[in-house]
Amino acid sequence: MAATALYTLAMSPADAFGYTREALQSAGMTLGQQVAPSTIEFSLTRKDAETVSIDAIMPGRAIIAPGSAANTSTLSIAVEPASQFIIYAAGIGLAALIVGSLFINASLWFLIVAGAEVFLFYSIFTRWPADALAHIHTRMQVSPKVSGGGPAPQPAPIYAPSPSPTPATPAKTTAADVADEIRHLAELRDQGHITAAEFEAKKTELLKRI
Repeated sequence: MAATALYTLAMSPADAFGYTREALQSAGMTLGQQVAPSTIEFSLTRKDAETVSIDAIMPGRAIIAPGSAANTSTLSIAVEPASQFIIYAAGIGLAALIVGSLFINASLWFLIVAGAEVFLFYSIFTRWPADALAHIHTRMQVSPKVSGGGPAPQPAPIYAPSPSPTPATPAKTTAADVADEIRHLAELRDQGHITAAEFEAKKTELLKRI
């Protein structure tokens, strides 16, 4: 999942486009296709101890749109994970698992390699894109006309569960209804279907409803 940031710029889309392009370049991004004044594609190549000699390339995109007020713009920046680095990470883990198990307890070595792989995949999908955004953020905040930088809002889910229906309020019992019920109960008592005690208990209950 891409790491995203949303900015508000107190400048026109054309000026925001130029400002964003300069900020990305100063942050070390390699610029790609550009469609002025709306889109800038870029990439960041990560080279450090974690990637060794393999280039971990994270693609990104900046989208500029007119703001709600005059002479303002909104900017959304997204940095994608270095997905091509996943194969390398998996291959390194597999090789380490095979070689290490020849010299170290297999179960213990499996846990060590699994932990390292989890951290590496966490870095690929979460930490590295967040680091790139933070680096861009320091360049974007140079101008006082730029604000924001928090995560861009996620789209609402396509399906949202319907709210639970509110239980219906039972209709109020009228005196006429109670009288009819009592009359019916009296007939059941007289016919021997219910006892006198059951009749009295039910009548008391019905009278409380009025």
